[in-house]
Amino acid sequence: MLKNLFKIAIRNILKEKGYSIINILGLAIGIMCSMFLGLYIMDELSYDRYHDNADNIYRVVSNIKEPDNSFTWAIAQIPMADELRDNYPDVVNAVRFFGLGRNLYKYEDKSFYEEDIFLADSTVFEMFSYQFIAGDSETALDEPYSIVVTESMAIKYFGTIDCLNLLLTDQDNDQLKVTGVIKGVPANSHFRFDALISRNSEPDYQGSWGNFGVFTYIQLPGSYQPANFKGSLDKVVKDHVDPIFEQFKISINYELQRITDIHLYSKIQDEAEEGGDISYIYIFAAVAVFMLVIASINYMNLATARSTQRAKEVGVRKVMGAGKGQLVSQFMIESLVMSFVALVMSMLLIYIFLPAFNNLANKQIEITYLFQSQVLLILVGVTFIIGIIGGSYPAFYLSRFNPVNVLKGKLSTKGGNAILRKTLVVLQFSISIFMLISTLVVFDQLKFLMNKDLGFDKEQVLRFEMPDDQMQAGYNGFRQKLLTNPNIINVASSSSTPGNNVNKVIFNVETEEGEMNERGIDFFVADFDFIEAMQMSIVEGRNFSRDILSDTSLAVLVNESMVDRMGWTEPLGKKFDIPQRGGEVVTKKVVGVVKDYHQNSLYDEIEPLMIMYGEGNYYGYVKLQTSNISKTVNEIEAIWGQTFINKPFEYNFLDQDFASQYTSDKRRGDIFTIFSSLTIAIACLGLLGLTAYTTERRTKEIGIRKVIGASVKSIVALLSKEFVVLVLIATVIAFPIAWYFMDTWLQAFAYRIELRKEVPTFVLSAGIALLIIVFTMSYHTIRAAISNPVNALKDE
Repeated sequence: MLKNLFKIAIRNILKEKGYSIINILGLAIGIMCSMFLGLYIMDELSYDRYHDNADNIYRVVSNIKEPDNSFTWAIAQIPMADELRDNYPDVVNAVRFFGLGRNLYKYEDKSFYEEDIFLADSTVFEMFSYQFIAGDSETALDEPYSIVVTESMAIKYFGTIDCLNLLLTDQDNDQLKVTGVIKGVPANSHFRFDALISRNSEPDYQGSWGNFGVFTYIQLPGSYQPANFKGSLDKVVKDHVDPIFEQFKISINYELQRITDIHLYSKIQDEAEEGGDISYIYIFAAVAVFMLVIASINYMNLATARSTQRAKEVGVRKVMGAGKGQLVSQFMIESLVMSFVALVMSMLLIYIFLPAFNNLANKQIEITYLFQSQVLLILVGVTFIIGIIGGSYPAFYLSRFNPVNVLKGKLSTKGGNAILRKTLVVLQFSISIFMLISTLVVFDQLKFLMNKDLGFDKEQVLRFEMPDDQMQAGYNGFRQKLLTNPNIINVASSSSTPGNNVNKVIFNVETEEGEMNERGIDFFVADFDFIEAMQMSIVEGRNFSRDILSDTSLAVLVNESMVDRMGWTEPLGKKFDIPQRGGEVVTKKVVGVVKDYHQNSLYDEIEPLMIMYGEGNYYGYVKLQTSNISKTVNEIEAIWGQTFINKPFEYNFLDQDFASQYTSDKRRGDIFTIFSSLTIAIACLGLLGLTAYTTERRTKEIGIRKVIGASVKSIVALLSKEFVVLVLIATVIAFPIAWYFMDTWLQAFAYRIELRKEVPTFVLSAGIALLIIVFTMSYHTIRAAISNPVNALKDE
């Protein structure tokens, strides 16, 4: 019996090839897209879970509150790990990662700058699970000047992973012995590195409780509740932190972040790697469900559209003795067969498009991931549910036809539950219009971020780095040579580049009343040319000047936000006490106010800022003419090679640096756009089904109208009216929902578009949906309108 039902199902699928192709393709696209989004979600949720102790590893973060400011850092003080490890028995292990910045490393004739090498405590491999290819994980970082490298770094320098005991030289000429080689840090890690150097290599680098600067992780016992550790952290604050910071009216408290939560939940500004966002997980999960729902609705609409064609088949089967259960089974099996054919096709499509999806989403998902038992069970289960849901209504609807009426040609023209079908189409296009609006708003926001006035000119600014004393000492000579090139407008340097974080230190600052009070101040160091090279504006006072000798030691600039924070009515001449090495304090005065500019990304508000004059800076900038950029860059490289012997010339453009800050949102926006478009495409297949059904049901009516003189135009308008009404209803439903969710999404941005100004975007979305619908249904409506009425009425 079951075998016979499968044969009939396959015959019916093959008999109606056009219908079957449309239906299977819609289901396949729906399953494929849902699986891609599912793979993305699973990858995002998998961050850092490969560590054996993942559920028990926590990062210590610092919440800092000043009298007029508050912020959170992902770092803690250097002594924190030792304190917790040595004096708190609940702590199983404590590990720190010390950033070393950008340094030059050499092996024989190979030399490269590296930014992702860290000092780490020797117990790092006891806490974190990294796969060793060579060396002993238990002792690899015990000795000073030992280094563990990733497989890719080993090949980069040594040409092989067989490199134990070989020596790598850093820019300070320290010899680092390779004691271990590990597989590359997995991409689904919130913290990645290319090599780790033994913490014992810098025994004098002890730091203090007054300075922050290292990523600190602790491991707690299994099933330990991290909330129970708060008392211990409060004790650390009381014993070591408050004695330093209370006098400045600064309060600090620590919290523990489980490492498996960092990628999606942490909003800290100075994360080591690009973070995710849990809100996108919910969004993409909803889109995946929408696509499956719409694919199921399509099947129901397309199957119902064929109901009159299969009515006589059902009637004959009933006359021959087929019961309702047998007919339901037949249609359900047909639906399931079609669903599983769609599943096979979707697997093929996933295999074909997975590289493109990985490139789009910046993922490294492998096709073998699909063949894990858990994933396969989900796929089969989802497909089975789609088959059951998609075939349920047609099965029960077709199986209840009265065989006498069917065989007499008196099939009801109502064609089933019209309200249900229209409701499903309204649901489809409510979802589609919602996603279309969301897509356009997302791109308007990203466009706003990319084009917003930053308060300085980032175009045609080449940025390079000078990570060692030799290069910083040679900067002035390098600058003078560059300025002889007519295609170079200006050359400048600073200790921090726009788009990156700056230092924060407690200084005594003069208040409006003339008192000196402690404040945590964001600051960086810049030379005479920085403001001019970046084309920033001085709104009060003046810039640093070479003509005023005292500027080199006594002048500072502040931004407008600093003036607002301090409540200064006359900012010029206000004082900052700046501690010097050796304990001396130099009092510097404000000589100019810089118009607010975005030192950090547009995700954050502009912070109060102070700029001190200084040379020997880490970053250099070359402002170029708009013409002959590639030629000028080559000339800069030639001068670099003459000035900095054996130092690789590496550079970026400032506009690219800023654009990279929004890469994650742009990437997620692209994903959302593509899958929104596919959702609309699948919904259009459903509309195609309903259009086919409607025109088929009204064939005789159309024939009669044509006989009595109705024009093709009036018939097309008649058939289209119903669908236009459905779109308008879908629009009314979609608008407020889209408004709510987009307004919530925009709150994550410190600088954002005004949603009330996006009303034209909402109207445009409805218009696009209407055009798509008219185009989709035009084939069936026009075909019905121009058909020969004789064919429709010949049975009468």
